[in-house]
Amino acid sequence: MKANPLLWMLATCIAATLAGSALPARAGAPDAWISTKVKMQLLVAPHLNGFPVDVDTDEGRVTLHGKVSTSAEQAEAERIARAASGVISVRNLLQVVPASRRRVVQIADDRLSGDVTAALASDPAFSTSSIRVKSVNKGVVLLSGKAATLSAHLLALEVTSAVPGVRQVASEIESPDEFGDREVWYDEAPAAPGAGNTVTDGWITAQTKVKFMTDADSPRGDINVDTRHGVVTLFGTVSNPAASENAVRLAREVSGVASVKSELRVVRPAQNRQATENDGDIATMVRRRIADAGMTGADVTVDVKAATAHLTGTVQHASHRYAAVSIAHGTPGVERVQDDLRIDAPKPGKD
Repeated sequence: MKANPLLWMLATCIAATLAGSALPARAGAPDAWISTKVKMQLLVAPHLNGFPVDVDTDEGRVTLHGKVSTSAEQAEAERIARAASGVISVRNLLQVVPASRRRVVQIADDRLSGDVTAALASDPAFSTSSIRVKSVNKGVVLLSGKAATLSAHLLALEVTSAVPGVRQVASEIESPDEFGDREVWYDEAPAAPGAGNTVTDGWITAQTKVKFMTDADSPRGDINVDTRHGVVTLFGTVSNPAASENAVRLAREVSGVASVKSELRVVRPAQNRQATENDGDIATMVRRRIADAGMTGADVTVDVKAATAHLTGTVQHASHRYAAVSIAHGTPGVERVQDDLRIDAPKPGKD
């Protein structure tokens, strides 16, 4: 796939800027932030074929899932993800499927500009947006303007990339570089109906992941979640078919979900691991990991019984609450998290 050299350079510079941006200050923000940044970098990458790639992040560990047309694209996607700020490791589950290459549709640039403009205008998220098509050159679309949220910036790239005839997307869109609580963190109620993008994809992903971590009937597994336009994709492994069915059911219950696509594989564990720590040791480990996360003002009490970590106390932000649940669930020996944390927001003028 060849693109105009000038726009290729522009897209490369944008990708480098996205990769080098500073991490958000709030604890818990990086996982959702990393996933979004990696998605944005993949969408503007000159050497990828434009197919959407599923991205999920767990404590800085990124998983890529989906299809690409060549092994070179598979390697390039992994390189881009590894270069992103905050990424600790990358698990590349991308499949090379040559027959899946998107057929290039030849459309005149002026017509393509109109098609992209119409696609953006038809999405409620951009009803009052200033995002616009700045230029189109041989199927390479350059967007400009301002997005009110980081979620809207990513959505504009996704909407544009999906328009037939678009070969490459580049962006000069200005947007915040971190999430607001209402964008992504699971206990924030969605906006009122008719107010644009009422439930963001990041919000759906966070809500779904927390459901898996706190549901009593969900055995511990390796389930990744990604959401695009309300369509939730589940990928990874579970221990039995019932766990797969339960995951789909839980995802469908989340507000804003249009449909659920399950690509979960059943992999029966060869042998159950025996716990090497007792409940007290596990609780100590969870407390230490939460303390190391640097959540200002958090007062979290941890109790562990029968592999269930019970979290009580207060945190200052919804993002901190999500982080505490995620940290506890990722601690060795924890099978489930019972979340009874309360949000005690800081007073004005204090963090």
